[in-house]
Amino acid sequence: MTDTPNRRTALAAGAAALVAAFVPRRASAQQRRRLAAVTGTDNWTRTPLRLARRITFGLNAAETQRALKLGYKGYLEYQLNYAALDDTSVEAVVAVNWPMVNQSSASLVQANQGTVYQQLTDATIYRQATSPRQLHERMVEFWNDHFTIYFNKVGYLHVADHRDVIRKNALGNFGTLLKASAHSPAMLAYLDNNVNRVGRANENYAREIMELHSLGVDGGYTQTDVAELSRCLTGWTLSAQGAFAFNASLHDFAAKSVLGVTIPQRATNSGQGQLDMEQMLDVLIAHQSTAAFLATKLLKTFLRPDPTSAQIAAVANAYTKTGGDIKAMLRVVFTENWVAAAPARYKRPYHLMLSALRGSGAVISPTATTLSTLRTLLTQMGHVMFDWETPDGYPDRTEYWAGNVLPRWNAMTTIANATTGQIAVADTTFTRFGSTAAAIADTIDAMAFGGEMSTRTRDELTTYLTAGTINATRVRETLALALSSSAFQWY
Repeated sequence: MTDTPNRRTALAAGAAALVAAFVPRRASAQQRRRLAAVTGTDNWTRTPLRLARRITFGLNAAETQRALKLGYKGYLEYQLNYAALDDTSVEAVVAVNWPMVNQSSASLVQANQGTVYQQLTDATIYRQATSPRQLHERMVEFWNDHFTIYFNKVGYLHVADHRDVIRKNALGNFGTLLKASAHSPAMLAYLDNNVNRVGRANENYAREIMELHSLGVDGGYTQTDVAELSRCLTGWTLSAQGAFAFNASLHDFAAKSVLGVTIPQRATNSGQGQLDMEQMLDVLIAHQSTAAFLATKLLKTFLRPDPTSAQIAAVANAYTKTGGDIKAMLRVVFTENWVAAAPARYKRPYHLMLSALRGSGAVISPTATTLSTLRTLLTQMGHVMFDWETPDGYPDRTEYWAGNVLPRWNAMTTIANATTGQIAVADTTFTRFGSTAAAIADTIDAMAFGGEMSTRTRDELTTYLTAGTINATRVRETLALALSSSAFQWY
């Protein structure tokens, strides 16, 4: 979804929209305005839950209990050690329902590309909504945007990239991740390096690997460096079956100079042409600008939009000391007092949908071979997966998403009212501890708000519940109201 004048107009109207309407429709206009204005963050007093909100796709009762039991540092290490978390049941569902995500590119060449996209999207949604490896899944999302690839341009190649580049390395080493991306047929095709050849250089990938993937736009490179790096990349292409290939006949073997590094002329029959870019990948990985750029981006994504120079330096230092260990950087990003003081972040639509699924206790059917309902919600909210055309990834700024409020609320209503099919919230979910307004509010609080629902939010929900007959319909409407509140829309 690209930026347009109409979208910018909608964004400008975002603040007014926040208090202009609310769901469900039975709620009074006064209730709508009051609850939409409540952030609820003043009641977020427990740092383990502040952390859990940052490193998961949303609280649920089990995650809340786990975070509180393990404590701040214990819970962080629990999620960082993702390989020890058993997700075999999740992967079993994926293998049965969406088998294409585990297939090679060669086997997907002739597949229906619409089906490939549907399976990749649905498997990703299912994993990120249900996997116990929540921080790993959050990092998969982070790197998907960092190394964005537009599915409609590369088709089936995207599957292997998502699996073997992003998911495999999301909590590993950045250098390994960057090298895997550089050898990814999907990335090479997306940024046109498959047509980059001696005498007809294409600079797209050379520019983006420095600007967006490593050094950052202010990382100290010049247009000359872009041109020279594109020469290093000549011949990096892919086979007809979708595998990485180096074609020496397309490579520029002459001497080059990039970022002050001299690459000597190589003999055309030496078989060493590929080493030009392999050498430069090591340079990019070790560069201090890469450390600072990644530190800034991680801090902006997980902590605050305005990280201090001291915070950036601390995370960058962790990168440098460990040679790019992602876990080491995250341990610094999630410094307890930093998280305790961090402002709330506005959930992007995808994050909001997953947190609503988790917080409502919605069950995604293990036999649902399509999650079209959820994909439709993402389309309506403007956050279609793998559909951002430009290589900068979906924005992570509140002002970009703030004007799209009504579709968000409608999505919350859809989830709250799901009874059968692809997703379902049981009628008894929020009355298991009693059918009084107070008991229902307590249950919603425990499941979706970590027991930290503000008094104002609770009062609005109980007022709505007691304004009519408390039955299954009324309870679902109250749940929709809770999920649509600002207290839930931020994390």
